[in-house]
Amino acid sequence: MIDHPEKSEQELIELCQKKDGHAFDRLMRHYRIPLFHFLVRSCGDKELAEDLFQDTLIKVWRFLPGYKGRSAFSSWLFSVAHNVVRDALRRQKVRANISFRETVPDQAMAHTPADEVVADETRQLVEQALQALPEKQRQVFLLRQHSGMAFKEIAKVTGEPLNTVLSHMRYAVAKLKKCLRDDDLII
Repeated sequence: MIDHPEKSEQELIELCQKKDGHAFDRLMRHYRIPLFHFLVRSCGDKELAEDLFQDTLIKVWRFLPGYKGRSAFSSWLFSVAHNVVRDALRRQKVRANISFRETVPDQAMAHTPADEVVADETRQLVEQALQALPEKQRQVFLLRQHSGMAFKEIAKVTGEPLNTVLSHMRYAVAKLKKCLRDDDLII
């Protein structure tokens, strides 16, 4: 079977719904990196995220025939991933640890040993601030800031009303600002 290089996302989805494995590989190629980063940030454990990534792909493959296109595919996909993470954390009763080290942009990386120390301390403080957020606020913050989702998409992914999502984001930003201000990281 061909790799479907000329197919649109919608055409690939329709082929996937007919259980075309090559179309599924092509479709997931676009989402693989943002999905994996979302899972790592959500559970805080790269090895667990790898397992959750596989679980997510299996669930997507299994439930894709039921996808009706009422929301953007990315919203539906991240909703599946969100549920996989939530279920895994509930089963393990583990609080999600956010690994901020992997989220710092390359241009922010240190160039001297002193810069590296400051960068490491900053990462640790930001990681602690993120960990201090309640789970729902942290999830909304990560979906918005690191996955680039619109608030309406986040509402669909989390199953929360839009106003609740907006409140979670507002409180998360306020708490992060306060924590970082207390640590003299922002003015």
